[in-house]
Amino acid sequence: MKSRRWLRFALPLGFVAALATMTGVAHVVQQPDPTDASFLSPTSTEGDGARLLADALTSDGVQVTVRSSSAEAITEAAAAGSVTLFVTTPGLVHPDYLERLATLPEQVRVVLVAPGQDELAAAGLSVPVGGPRWTATAPQPGCATDFANAAGPAAVQRWRYDVSAYDAVRCYGDGLVEFRSSQVAMTLVGAADPFRNDRSDEHGNRTLARGLLGRSPAVIWLDLHEREPAPDDSGRPTEPEQPEQPDPDPDGDDPDDSGDPSGDEEPTGEPQDGGEADQSAQGGGNGVSDSPLARAFPPAVWATLALLALAALALAAASARRLGAPVAEPLPVRVRAAETVRGLGGLYRRAGARSTSLATLQGAARVRLAEHYGLPADVSADEVAERVAATVGQPVLDVRHMLSGGIEDSDEELARAATTLQNLVRFVTGQQNWQQAPDEGNVT
Repeated sequence: MKSRRWLRFALPLGFVAALATMTGVAHVVQQPDPTDASFLSPTSTEGDGARLLADALTSDGVQVTVRSSSAEAITEAAAAGSVTLFVTTPGLVHPDYLERLATLPEQVRVVLVAPGQDELAAAGLSVPVGGPRWTATAPQPGCATDFANAAGPAAVQRWRYDVSAYDAVRCYGDGLVEFRSSQVAMTLVGAADPFRNDRSDEHGNRTLARGLLGRSPAVIWLDLHEREPAPDDSGRPTEPEQPEQPDPDPDGDDPDDSGDPSGDEEPTGEPQDGGEADQSAQGGGNGVSDSPLARAFPPAVWATLALLALAALALAAASARRLGAPVAEPLPVRVRAAETVRGLGGLYRRAGARSTSLATLQGAARVRLAEHYGLPADVSADEVAERVAATVGQPVLDVRHMLSGGIEDSDEELARAATTLQNLVRFVTGQQNWQQAPDEGNVT
């Protein structure tokens, strides 16, 4: 009983938990892996590739240059003039290279696809990140940029970026933002959907991707699919500014100069000395994002599991009949004897077992008569016949034949013998006078 009650509670809860787990695992497996060689690759025709976008940019007259090294891409972008540096997998770029993005010339535009909090912090950007959503949504542009208005709704809102610290352009519900960090123009896109082959025909994805990357005459496409090692040299392109350090004035203003050599150009958005502290404070407040398991599933999954657990507990409490051990209660059961006798008689009749039917009646009659005379249960039929014969004044042989004799094989004989036996029992037990019974005492 206890095992059944436990299973009745555990099976529905286990089924719901298994269904939610399988749904979450299937969703995670379905998500594209940046380490796959096809992910947003300009040469891949797979669903998560970006060959269609690369061909469209080429047909628009944009020169697409593919690089597989961050060092090569950054060096070439610094010398190319007006160019867009397209970083498809910022999570695989080494933090030292992300930090160098701020040193690029102002003619360079950097486009980062779905960067996380760690990548933005490594790039020196004070941008809190929200998300991710279960899937990317396609809101209205909500901004006045030409490429967004031409595209209309586009699936870029999976991650959201809070750029309130910058003089920024915010589109698609903060799913696509643009601002200047130091002198370089930064564009953060919250999802990879607009650039993928299998999603380019959805919403305004294709138009948005072409308009976003086609604003410069050339695109340097960083096609990176494995985590980069640290650079060999730790130098920075801006190290020639070091001669400013030997200052004859030993005032306390020197620490401010060492914080950011380009801080005067962008005073509105990023105080470089305190930006890292702000970043850690904002990142520390989002404790869920620090767990790899929590990152694998959206917050909605954990909230759903918690609600299902509470619902299961409420259902168990509501369906409980008692608090304590089960109590045995005898339930009244009424069985109609007439229905049982009719059913058993029908079976005997169908089998033609007249002798067996009469033997059953005779056995029941002997039991009742023995109980009436106070005889033991194992008394013989002859002893019962002798006592009954003395009571009714009939010959012992006739009474013995009534209590244990046979009949001819016919329904009429069976009915007559059963009636005679019933009258005999009723007379002996005082329920009927012998004179009232039919004159059928001798059954031969």
